Amino acid sequence: MKIDIQNLQNIEKIDKNKIIECARHALKAMAEDDAELSLVLVNDMYIRNLNWKYRQKDFATDVLAFPMRDSRRLSGSILGDVVISVETAKREAKKRKKNFQEEFNLYFVHGILHLLGYGDEKPRARKKMKAKEQEILKLLKGLE
Repeated sequence: MKIDIQNLQNIEKIDKNKIIECARHALKAMAEDDAELSLVLVNDMYIRNLNWKYRQKDFATDVLAFPMRDSRRLSGSILGDVVISVETAKREAKKRKKNFQEEFNLYFVHGILHLLGYGDEKPRARKKMKAKEQEILKLLKGLE
């Protein structure tokens, strides 16, 4: 597994070791141990601009994923890019009375699943994706 982390925000101190552990366990659970991906940590304004540029949606969002594979059937070690708004993660963690790392892990796992072809636009796909997220997050929680 290889992960390139770019931290473009100064809202929250980030523990790169926890990020790597999250990625390692998520990718192992998906049988993608040799995968490569990049993670970009940003603020709300940055992710809002990306959301507009690539999805024509004019609001900040929690996570965006830019897959390099066209479908789950294609192979190749490079999965793509995950962009997370640390500002949103911090705000939502406080609102949901969760710690920051739990919220961050949720967004990161969600982004990784998008890179692997999971979708959340339709109810059935969303349900499948949420179930896989919970499975991976439960695994991560057991490691703390």
